[in-house]
Amino acid sequence: MNRFDNPFHDLWVTEILAPDEFVKMFSPVVASHSEDLFGTGNVVIKGRQGSGKSMLLSLLNTKTRVAYARSGAKYPAPASYKSFISAGIHLIRDNARIVASRLSELPQEKRKDWAATTFADYVNYILIQDLIANIKYLAKEQTLDNVLKSELPINWTSQNQENLTKYIKTSSAWYGYLDDCNTFDDIEKKINNRITEYRKFFNFNNDHLASQVESTKTDIGEPTAVFADALRQSGVISPQTLVYLRIDQHEELYELEKSSGNSRIFRQVINRALAMRDGRVAYRVGTRHYAWSSDVTIWGSGAHLENMRDYSIIDIDEILRRHENPALGISFSDFAADVFSRRLAAYGFDIGSHKENLLKSIFGKTLTPAERARVYFKEKPSVLNIPDDWSSEWKKTLERLWLTDPLDAKLSEVWLRQKKQQREKVYLSKDMDAALSWKGRRYWIKERNEAALIQIAGDAKEMLIWSGERHILDLSGWNILAFMTICRAIWAAWLRSTPDEELQKTHLPSISMDKQVIGIYEASRIWAEKLREGADGDKRYAFINSLGAWISSTIRNDRALSYPGHTGFSIFKKDFDLPTPLTSLLKSCRDQGDLIESEHTTKSNDGLPRIKWYLNPLLCPYFRIPHIRTKEPIYTNLIELNEILAGNISNAKPKKIDDYEPPIQSELFQ
Repeated sequence: MNRFDNPFHDLWVTEILAPDEFVKMFSPVVASHSEDLFGTGNVVIKGRQGSGKSMLLSLLNTKTRVAYARSGAKYPAPASYKSFISAGIHLIRDNARIVASRLSELPQEKRKDWAATTFADYVNYILIQDLIANIKYLAKEQTLDNVLKSELPINWTSQNQENLTKYIKTSSAWYGYLDDCNTFDDIEKKINNRITEYRKFFNFNNDHLASQVESTKTDIGEPTAVFADALRQSGVISPQTLVYLRIDQHEELYELEKSSGNSRIFRQVINRALAMRDGRVAYRVGTRHYAWSSDVTIWGSGAHLENMRDYSIIDIDEILRRHENPALGISFSDFAADVFSRRLAAYGFDIGSHKENLLKSIFGKTLTPAERARVYFKEKPSVLNIPDDWSSEWKKTLERLWLTDPLDAKLSEVWLRQKKQQREKVYLSKDMDAALSWKGRRYWIKERNEAALIQIAGDAKEMLIWSGERHILDLSGWNILAFMTICRAIWAAWLRSTPDEELQKTHLPSISMDKQVIGIYEASRIWAEKLREGADGDKRYAFINSLGAWISSTIRNDRALSYPGHTGFSIFKKDFDLPTPLTSLLKSCRDQGDLIESEHTTKSNDGLPRIKWYLNPLLCPYFRIPHIRTKEPIYTNLIELNEILAGNISNAKPKKIDDYEPPIQSELFQ
């Protein structure tokens, strides 16, 4: 092993991998629970950034399928899946944004219609161009070794090309654009020229869009459906072969609409394609939750798409989220473990007999709360805050307990500070055994362990310990990108601190706790910096920093830990539904994955519906907040949240990332 062997160095590698490498890296865990992906209808794949949407779509790519067939690896699709071929548009790489580049040159009243028709035509021709490329590629590969011939034969003969040309030209979908084409080569050339004309115009190389293009714009979805049907009728593909059309990075349209001032136009055009429910093609759309849920209106009609009728949904976040009933989802732990082992194997690590427990072999078990408290202790004098008026027996008992079990000592102090014990003046008692009744209350302890550790570490001026398999998985928050970010940072911390001679002798590392603490803090800092990215970045950054400071201070200052669940907050649902700048910001933070939202069953007598939020788990180390959610969150309202955002609450002063100082390894565990 050398100093540059970090298998998680490139977090996005699965999107740009060569097909042969994709087969090695791709984890089939999510695909095994996404049967609709290989069905006949339209499918929308939703998830947060880094959830694996693009990986699922890449599974449909023809080059990926060829690589699977030649490798001998099992293609991760249901045994009964039908023959299909796919084409796609990647809305970022194919630069769909440039469609709006010249809208300002048009009169205001013409912009929306022009943008919609131009975008529809541009998407149509990009998809057709890619479908042609996929057909020709597979036909060429099948001449070499008959790859996929048994399930997806491509009959790219001269006669079939003539038939294909005839069937294409008989359709009115092209509005005369292909009338002068005599061969399929002519058709392909005109399709490529049209896309070139668009790009020359959008990039200001031409003053006007070519008149032949401007006057023959096509309806969204119709040319692709005609082309797919012509492939079947001409015998190029079998009549039973499905044609999937992939649209990846759909959320780019949401951002484009916001930046160009053309609200919802581009997404509504895609919605129109799905609304056709055309059996000749089926769409596969990869998007983030906010970009899909905020508008399912159909361009030109005002009607709305209907879930389970116009499309079905694969919600990756929901699949991976922990469920009380395991049948409702899959284990994120299994998914992460599979991704982890595949990464290491692809980089040449000999995982051998460690494969079943690879995460634990490398990162070890997460320390129990009591064990972490002992690490913070380090034979230091007690940091318990014992009031002067407590009995000498209590003081001696707590000091003695601190030496053997600092967490028990802290929880004893916490218990004595709570209202009932204060009212009954238990702190004056001399009967210690009777007074330590809290030790039999298992849930009371479980609810307060993490918050107590936050206070112990803070009072002892020690860094919080996040390490081991369980912490790494929990901090990932069911998101594979977050998991790999943590793994990359830990691996980098280990590589930096390990001498070359030791690296050369290491075949599979066992990374110590101190390296993991450094790596996890670094990953958390990176995640905090990412708050500035995407929609409303600066506002989200300011809000989350203020929230983080507020929650962290609330936990530290609750010396009786009467409210150990105050690691999140809750407001009335009716308030959240109000159209205010703050609720828009809350939604933006939720949509970008900064906040995790869920329904809240209130304990208040009013019984009114509430919604609660918690920070993304990976932000917890940075803000020194427990990542485990227990008990009731903070009951707040929009007025208080506005005050927090404005910095008018003393314990909500935001932490500046620029002031962050990474832990120095030698200072962690002396």
